[in-house]
Amino acid sequence: MIPLTTACVINIGVRQGSVFSPFLFALYLDDLSKLGSSSKGCCMILYADDILILSPSVSQLEYLLHACESELA
Repeated sequence: MIPLTTACVINIGVRQGSVFSPFLFALYLDDLSKLGSSSKGCCMILYADDILILSPSVSQLEYLLHACESELA
């Protein structure tokens, strides 16, 4: 039987609720936000820890998703 509570040690990352989280998110994804502005009619909104990608067509949306994947790899 697995205990209901188990300890887990995490050695990387930023604690949830840390004051540095929004700053690091913005710093890390700054170049990503510029991808949306380079495509006509596309928009990328970054807020807190969320990303919203808007596109007038499925093909442009697919392009942006692949560009995001490449940028974050």
